[in-house]
Amino acid sequence: MLRRLAMDIGPLRDSRPFRNVFIARTVSVFGIGMLMVAVPVQVYDLTGSTVHVGAVSAAEGAALLAGFLWGGVLADRHDRRRLMLRARAAAGVGFALLTLNAFLPSPSAAALYVLAAWDGLATGVSVTALLAATPALVAPDKLVAAGALNALTVRLGSMASPALGGLVVSAFGVGWNYAAAAAGTFGTLGLLTSLPVLKPSGEDAAGHPLKAIAGGFRFVASHRVVGSLMLLGLLFMVAGGIPVLMPAFATRGLDGGATTVGLLYAAPACGAVLASVTSGWAGGLRAPGRALLVASVSGFAALACLGLARHPGAAVAILLGYGFVASIEEILRYGLIQSHTPDSHLGRVNALWAAQETGGGAVGALGAGVLGRYLAPGPAIVLYGTVSAALALALALTLTGLRTATLAPGSDPEPAA
Repeated sequence: MLRRLAMDIGPLRDSRPFRNVFIARTVSVFGIGMLMVAVPVQVYDLTGSTVHVGAVSAAEGAALLAGFLWGGVLADRHDRRRLMLRARAAAGVGFALLTLNAFLPSPSAAALYVLAAWDGLATGVSVTALLAATPALVAPDKLVAAGALNALTVRLGSMASPALGGLVVSAFGVGWNYAAAAAGTFGTLGLLTSLPVLKPSGEDAAGHPLKAIAGGFRFVASHRVVGSLMLLGLLFMVAGGIPVLMPAFATRGLDGGATTVGLLYAAPACGAVLASVTSGWAGGLRAPGRALLVASVSGFAALACLGLARHPGAAVAILLGYGFVASIEEILRYGLIQSHTPDSHLGRVNALWAAQETGGGAVGALGAGVLGRYLAPGPAIVLYGTVSAALALALALTLTGLRTATLAPGSDPEPAA
């Protein structure tokens, strides 16, 4: 029983190329997390303005979205191995320039805007190429396991890397933080160089880049499984705005303080990590699409229950469960998307998925903030979760292609309905 629950590390054990990519991505995630601390700290030190801090973050976010879309087109046209190498090298150059700027007698705030955007663009291209290359590096029956490993890296990195970045900045300054990120990035180039040639098949991304992006949208909209997964993923990302209500909920609904807020923020991430390390059973599901839909409805129902909690312990337990089922949904969605997307479209489909997650969270945060302005935090969370659960249930009842989808390539009875 325990062996069936334990995370499947087969992709790391059996595929050296995937192992190299996994290590490179882990280093990249930690580098990005450290920059998430260093750049705002340095911008505020130089300008004393939270407006500038927000503007630099917005510039990086916009460049990241552009990198996803541009990277998706490039990943469906060119060798994905070479694309990853060039993007990571470009990111390393950006980190090195941030290091030089930080050690100048008078660092430039304008340079931080440019280099933050440069990093966002390079990261977007790199992530898209990596996601598109993964199905060629592991066996088809190991895609869910690869998704669980990637999810674990992202979750642990998002938890640990900001703290590590804060320690480095406090002890040595932002310059050495950037230097560590640059050294780690350049160090991963050797791992990526050893990858095999990863040229995409087909010519579907030929022509003008905007036409190629439109072709990716058309594929998603017409495919019963992939389109359903994107629709459900968008709902999950929009519902991800709930954390905006946590400070008010902790104070007014749970009679707690800063410690309670911290626990509420940490609980979903802890649940996600627990789901990843016990996900060994997920790869053997006969109906992963149906399990994904059940996890989605359950997750939103848990959010609705959160708004009714009146004790911090109950709220933390509910959020732990929410993080668990949300991570299971993410792992299964990753495996199904990779299984049902042809190689000629993997770059653009993964780009749209990554852009959806990035943009969806922002939209969700805005919606939750507006809702919290008119309702008390508890009722606002109940309404948010209930509406999301109802929409997920409606999708579960109508998305017949997703309910019957399996992880076997080519199993979709109607690939382009």
